[in-house]
Amino acid sequence: MKMTGLGRGVASSWRVVVVGACLASVLATTGCVSREQVYADIYRNRQAAYRSWKRAKEGREGTQVVLKGEVTVASAVLIAMGNNKVLMSILEEKERAVGGVTESYSRAMPRLDMEASYRRLDKVSTFTVGGVAVPTGQKSNYTVSFVLTQPIFRGGAISAGIRGAKISSYVADERVAETVQDVVHATRLGYYDVLLSQELVEVSLGDLELAKAHLADVQKKRDAGVVPEYDVLRARVEVSNVEAELIERQNALHLGRTAFLKTLGVSQESSIKFVDQLKYEKISPDLADSVEQAYLERPEILRAELNVKLSREGLIEAWSGFLPTIDTSFTHTRARPNPHISTDDSWGHAWEAGATLRWALFDGLASAGRVQQAKADLRRAAIDLAEAEEQVLLEVKQALLSLDDAEKFVKSQADNIERALEALRLAKAGYEAGTNTEIEMLDARQALSETQVLHYQAVYSHQVAKLNILRATGALKKAKLRQRAKLK
Repeated sequence: MKMTGLGRGVASSWRVVVVGACLASVLATTGCVSREQVYADIYRNRQAAYRSWKRAKEGREGTQVVLKGEVTVASAVLIAMGNNKVLMSILEEKERAVGGVTESYSRAMPRLDMEASYRRLDKVSTFTVGGVAVPTGQKSNYTVSFVLTQPIFRGGAISAGIRGAKISSYVADERVAETVQDVVHATRLGYYDVLLSQELVEVSLGDLELAKAHLADVQKKRDAGVVPEYDVLRARVEVSNVEAELIERQNALHLGRTAFLKTLGVSQESSIKFVDQLKYEKISPDLADSVEQAYLERPEILRAELNVKLSREGLIEAWSGFLPTIDTSFTHTRARPNPHISTDDSWGHAWEAGATLRWALFDGLASAGRVQQAKADLRRAAIDLAEAEEQVLLEVKQALLSLDDAEKFVKSQADNIERALEALRLAKAGYEAGTNTEIEMLDARQALSETQVLHYQAVYSHQVAKLNILRATGALKKAKLRQRAKLK
């Protein structure tokens, strides 16, 4: 069967359509991601993470820092500043905010676009002049255009957007400062936790040594027929109890060390020695001074203040919807056929310039709705600021009360260790002389152990109370507000 010219044209068109549909189908298929593919990729990533951990554990390459040697509180804070994963993530948030500032300037700057196209016509229209068919165009059409657009007026939205982006970057700064405070607080608190656990382990080791020495003495007295078998059994039970307590405290120490290494962001294979000690140093902070410093330095309050400013800029942007917009544009085109003479199959140039004023006389109440939302955001930001002030004031007062309680706790335990040591010495001497019973001897040892534990807990509580005051007043972060504002 012979195909006519029209039939061949239709068949050719259908082939183009079919090829295009096939390409679209391929692109759509490659763009789809199944659940199995996503989780298979995650599984491979998790396997790679496990192999990395295994290499680090075996002493080979690893992504985490492995610490060895002595660590002080100050050096621990420096290590955490460089390796804590939460802080590293927040710093990326700050980088994103800086990118937002750069993007905001694009609303005020000119935009230059290039557009290029090629069109192939199956047939060119003609018109007849003196019996001769004259084409109105060409089958192949090429166009390259450069379009320059410059915003002139946006009802204040452009400047408000730039100011808002800058304020958002300042909000990110305070978010970083807040995270720095949290990391410093967690690092120092973790260090103190380990120090307390170490002291309690030492207390249990001392208790175990005394219990074993007492058991040896009782066994000698039992062999000499001075004490009954009951005293030996009682002494052995005491040794077992102290051993159980020692195991529990050693476990708490191991858990504290692992948690501390996690806070630092270093490898769990690290081998470090804690060289600082729990010690009591009296401080007397003033409530008014502490509240003033907290109101000036707490990142949460500064962030709330910035959010109020940000909401004001948002309100300005919302109001801009009621105002007109003005843009100017310039377009330069190079095309074939000549853009001025369609029958001239050669490259030609054309340009056009203009200005556009667009004013939404009625936008379906969209601008009114945006203004209403922006006003609500501003009121909420003011409420959040008041709430932040109240919360900070509460934390400052609680920290000062805790410090006062810790001071009393330390004073109550100041001389108890000496008294307990003397009581144990007298009980031991009386037991050896036969004037004291074994129960009295064990009570004296337990009293010494409890006194030592209370002493270290009191000093630890005082250290933590001081740390909480520093956090409540915003003193754990780096830069001060006066420094950043360049105030005297």
